[in-house]
Amino acid sequence: MTDTLVTALDVLDFWWQAGAPKWFARDDGFDQACRDKFGESIEAAKDGRLDHWANTADGALALILLLDQMSRNVHRDTAEAFAADGKALAIARHALDRQFDRAFPKDARAFFYLPFEHSEDMADQDRSVDLFRALGVTDYYHYALVHMDVIRRFGRFPHRNELLGRETTPEEQAYLADNGFSA
Repeated sequence: MTDTLVTALDVLDFWWQAGAPKWFARDDGFDQACRDKFGESIEAAKDGRLDHWANTADGALALILLLDQMSRNVHRDTAEAFAADGKALAIARHALDRQFDRAFPKDARAFFYLPFEHSEDMADQDRSVDLFRALGVTDYYHYALVHMDVIRRFGRFPHRNELLGRETTPEEQAYLADNGFSA
């Protein structure tokens, strides 16, 4: 598969084939595979060239995976990892308004909800917790609560500060030094 031939189903197939062990762990090989197979598609999604995908459940999920998940893999340890978060969140809102998440099993639905969890806005965090609580998967709900706690305490994710050129407060530094959440 070359990037110029990528479809929404190609994105979904790649993601499901990789599986949960790859989704949330640092893996340089997986990051490189995302870059090689979907780097151009991530940029196309950011630029709006794939916006038409958002009109179907599988297309919306593929866009969210490109913008919210694979962007983090491809641009790991850079500010660019978070650059597409706003667009991913807008697509997630659109998808949930159309109940696209209900077309998928629970593990897949979680990806519709992660853009809310990755937001530094408290209202989005509240929605994330509500969505994950209703999903009924304990691990996902736990991480939603952890994310919400960080935003409630600091109003942002302190582990992003250095990458985003933000000054870290003494309270944030103490939290990070004490192995505070960093994913």
